[in-house]
Amino acid sequence: DGKLTLETPISTYFPDFMPDFSKDITIQHLLNNSSGMQANIGRTDDNGNGLMPEKTLITLDDLLEKFKGSKLNFKPGTGYDYNNFGYLLLANVIEKVSGQPFADFMKQAIFKPAGMKNTAITSFKSLNQKAQPYLGLGMDKFKKFNTPFHPSWLKGAADMNSSTVDLFKFMQALDNGTLLKSESMNKLYTSTQSLGVNEMASGLGWVIDKKGDEKWIYNNGLLPGYASVMGSLLENNIKIIILSNATSINPVTDEFQGEVTFVPEITDKIISLFQGKSIENLPTPKTNIDNSIVDETKTYQLDNEHSLLIKKEGNTYSLETTGKETWSVFTYTFSRNATENDAFSETALFFANAMSTQNFEGLINYANDQMKGFLGTEEGLGQLKGMWANFLQHAGNFTSYNIYKIEGDEVKNVHIRFHFETVDIGIVLSLNADHKIQGMFMDDSVKTNHTNTVKLIPISENEFFINGHQNGGMQDLKITASNKGLILTDDSLNFKAEVINP
Repeated sequence: DGKLTLETPISTYFPDFMPDFSKDITIQHLLNNSSGMQANIGRTDDNGNGLMPEKTLITLDDLLEKFKGSKLNFKPGTGYDYNNFGYLLLANVIEKVSGQPFADFMKQAIFKPAGMKNTAITSFKSLNQKAQPYLGLGMDKFKKFNTPFHPSWLKGAADMNSSTVDLFKFMQALDNGTLLKSESMNKLYTSTQSLGVNEMASGLGWVIDKKGDEKWIYNNGLLPGYASVMGSLLENNIKIIILSNATSINPVTDEFQGEVTFVPEITDKIISLFQGKSIENLPTPKTNIDNSIVDETKTYQLDNEHSLLIKKEGNTYSLETTGKETWSVFTYTFSRNATENDAFSETALFFANAMSTQNFEGLINYANDQMKGFLGTEEGLGQLKGMWANFLQHAGNFTSYNIYKIEGDEVKNVHIRFHFETVDIGIVLSLNADHKIQGMFMDDSVKTNHTNTVKLIPISENEFFINGHQNGGMQDLKITASNKGLILTDDSLNFKAEVINP
């Protein structure tokens, strides 16, 4: 109707909100998540900025008051950060411009023209129509999620109730021009902000990606007990819509290292089938097969500090980890010792000892000229001390360290795992050809798991599957046993263990 443009600054509607920045944040920035606002709902940044939704009603004025001191993480239009609060602001802009409640506007402007008779904002004709949310997907049992958020926290960002049929009608209405003119439709997919990952970009409410050589445009959603995706493979005009009323855990409050929902995996497999590709499924549990090699309790040694004990009780097999320290089979990749008898390992071990003891005397001798300006100054060492204090605060008491991976030729990256009471933390040292530290960075690949006994699921003769998802969301593993030992398969890595009490 010409009442609003993508270039309109949000200061037009919220003049007292972030007054130093709001004039630079436009409607487009909110739509493609490039506003840079620290203010957010359902997500917090590394500094704790953001709010978690609650069960009680909250007004826009309340939220604006809570976020009144909010700043920017980056200049609007220069980066991407998914922001639910931005969409809540957009819903309120619609109310101000249209003079209607958001739910009524959506019904009149979107749902009715598209023929979406089973779609509404926050309401149902009958509660019997509602798919109730559940937690426990992929676990031993489901439990109903009984602590939903008040819809006032989610307006514009979530809490629309619909069906797959209605969402298909919505996508058709976009394609055939019922809802938007072709010029506006084009802006949905071209007014983008790069996600900084491959060629992915955020459009106006849509993510623009590629699957194979084909453009894939989609939007997804995630709440405790709910997950969804709605997307289109443009080249062949294939629509994919999946709605799920189950998640593994509560993604807002629970710690979990695995998949909260399998909707993305299902989507990828559907697309692969459309593109004529093969897909891999989970192995099928089998009974009445010969597993006589492991019918008796046996211990298998991976290395001097890590052993595996396999037991059979009745028809059930289990695997237990043993060693000098407690460890998990899911994190053997990180707890094993990859130290080599060379100068690169010597440098890394000196650094690890300096960090763990907080005694940095002599560390400067292991740094190149540039890093001496960091490791040889009070300011630099102060940062390392602050980092270690933060580790202790969030990860508990320190236990040990080990080098778990060394990669590279003349220049090497040495991966060090610091083992704490609750969380393991990784640091990578970049060492030059003279074995000197030329850089360091956090190792986000290091995982933590405290499970030391797992169930073995027979999948073929003397071959077992370990369900990682049910053990804190870890990766799946495979055990292959023989008379002489076993092989632990972790993704593309195979670790051999010998029987030590045959």
